[in-house]
Amino acid sequence: MCGVFSSTLQWSIHHVAPNLQREITAHFQEYMLKERLRLDLPTIADKNTGSGVHTFYIWHNFQFLCGVFERLFRLISQVVFTVQQPSGGITLTLLSLVSPVLTTGLLRRNPWKGAFIYYASNFDYLRVGALNMFVSEEYREEIIAGNVGTWIVREYERARKALGKISDASPHAIYSTHPTPIPNILTNLSGDLPTFYWAASVLFDPRAFSITSFAILQQHAQALRFTVSVLFSEVSGIQDCVIMTKDLYKMADVKNKIVDGDQPYPNPTLSSDKGMAFELRNVSFSYPGGTSKENAIRNLSFKIPAGHLVVIVGPNGSGKSSLIKLLNRLYDVDSGEILVDGIPIKNYRLADLQRVQSLLTQDHKLYPLTLAENISLGNPDKFDDMEMVENAVKDGGASEVISKLKDGLETNLNPMQTAYGSQLEGHKKLESILENLENKADVSGGEKQRLVAARTFMRFSSGNIRFAVADEPSSALDPKAEHRLFQRLRESGQGKTMIFVTHRFGHLTKYANLIICMKDGQAVEIGTHKELMARGGEYSELYNVQAQAFADSTL
Repeated sequence: MCGVFSSTLQWSIHHVAPNLQREITAHFQEYMLKERLRLDLPTIADKNTGSGVHTFYIWHNFQFLCGVFERLFRLISQVVFTVQQPSGGITLTLLSLVSPVLTTGLLRRNPWKGAFIYYASNFDYLRVGALNMFVSEEYREEIIAGNVGTWIVREYERARKALGKISDASPHAIYSTHPTPIPNILTNLSGDLPTFYWAASVLFDPRAFSITSFAILQQHAQALRFTVSVLFSEVSGIQDCVIMTKDLYKMADVKNKIVDGDQPYPNPTLSSDKGMAFELRNVSFSYPGGTSKENAIRNLSFKIPAGHLVVIVGPNGSGKSSLIKLLNRLYDVDSGEILVDGIPIKNYRLADLQRVQSLLTQDHKLYPLTLAENISLGNPDKFDDMEMVENAVKDGGASEVISKLKDGLETNLNPMQTAYGSQLEGHKKLESILENLENKADVSGGEKQRLVAARTFMRFSSGNIRFAVADEPSSALDPKAEHRLFQRLRESGQGKTMIFVTHRFGHLTKYANLIICMKDGQAVEIGTHKELMARGGEYSELYNVQAQAFADSTL
């Protein structure tokens, strides 16, 4: 009867567990999705506010805690049974508990108890680890092209030799090693205490115990000892489960570092329909946790009237992109103030600002969705308007890219991988089928930028955009394609304040109402093209270098 009941219960668990796992995992996946999507960039960058909990561990912890309760019930039943034995039950129970207490409790050195930080500072140890990383595919092409394989091997041998006899065992293994054998001796002897007790009892009163009673008690003593040992070893696991669960729910209490305002935008009493007006007053900014000694932005002060077309120029690292992130309020300034339409930008509701802004950069990614969905997300309110999507594709210059793809707009360049194979060696047909399932498609950098640009034009179609930024969006485009993209962006600038950040700015300056020349995080020159050329300063030098390069290329 017990066997039938146990088998039926096990069968039920196998049927219930997958459904239970699905429901628990789905619930927490949705919870974590919502909580992570609401976090801003500075908050995500702070390692102390992020949660590393994965939904797999949630289900694992649930199973673990169920197992702990099962073992607790088993322990209680074993103790009750052993204690009730007529011959030495209580004594044998207590002696059986000595070994697990010593092994997993008193004599065990646990380096993971409480908070800890493990940090290896040995230069050669870190060097060996870093050089080992060169075997990954990520670096293969550059290593072969640069012919640096010999240097890597030679440097690895030097670092490995310099390490000498320094142990690279885990901290757990090093810390848990006892300096004397006494703990091991006590541990081993404690496991034989029930046997010692039985032998002594037989010597004093041979009739008190039989071989049969001893075999039964020894069996239950071993089971009791095993159960207690497992429970002791799971104590730290219970603590981990509790901490992980607290960390999971703590995500809901994480406050964004960028504090939301309460004023709507646009302000009907102040805002015009020409776009956003900006004023920067002695603005400085550095990235949270940055390693640079200098601020990314230093003491910026200028005005951008509503509806102006602005070109920001300057060398790499001059602060151009950082300035854009402040104007989009992806980050907040460290000091100074930014005004939008005469009101501090921090006073506005973030959702209102994001609704009327459009940002096109070279770093924008294609989502793991179809190309139609990628472009539609520029204007989620018109997600299913394929006519609007096709117009955006045309404006972004991506029509030719789409036409080359077998599935057109329904192409998913990076689909979620669900197809896996095992033990396919020698099965050519099956290998071929697996290779053709869920293939990833590849496009060039220029084609990707056209597709991302199409998403921007889809965003323009909402009619809400008052501030548009193009931050190096054409780095992979040829000059002709770049010129067409900037022309279409300018033509769509009605009712918008537009900022272009680009290294190739010669064809934009004649349209610019304002040019800001950045260097070392500062605006070294501000004015029109004519004014800045007359000064003969930083901007004039940058412009002349480009003009000379263009003249030389046409000879």
